[in-house]
Amino acid sequence: NPWPETEKDLENNPVSKRTIELIKKYKFKKLFSVGSGKGLHANWLMKNVNGLKVEGCEISRTAIDYSKKHYPKTKVVHLDIKDFSRYDFKFDVLLLRECLWYMLEYWTDFIKTLKKKYKGKYIIIELTFYDYQKYGREYFDGPNDLVKKFPFSIIEVLRHHVTREQKEGMILIFGKII
Repeated sequence: NPWPETEKDLENNPVSKRTIELIKKYKFKKLFSVGSGKGLHANWLMKNVNGLKVEGCEISRTAIDYSKKHYPKTKVVHLDIKDFSRYDFKFDVLLLRECLWYMLEYWTDFIKTLKKKYKGKYIIIELTFYDYQKYGREYFDGPNDLVKKFPFSIIEVLRHHVTREQKEGMILIFGKII
């Protein structure tokens, strides 16, 4: 189960809380979540932002079935990210929450699709980097490198470290697709 979070975890996470603040500040009405998991985060967003509609895509059929059963207000489609370009999704802001590590092989093509089809829309990335992490370092050697290589206009970056000793931690990047 790669989705062990609870709503309490989300409430205590400054990165997720900032996502809510950004949605409210920019008055986003429709969010599309790439890698929406079991739907807890999408449902939590809708509970905390009046009038927000959340749709998403997910590769795990187990997660989709769970989401449909427990959070039926969130429309989730089964989608492998390599097929993202075949669809035309409608949204104000795109959210990639803790899924970038799973889509690295398709990241370049995904960026091209966003620039071609979704120019002018907004994007939020929430991603955890782990101290001594090996996977994905050939793409992004830590959060600073992700910021440096972010392919869109950056509006805000938020970093969250659990302890002072933690070198990596969680990062939020909020930007505009240009």
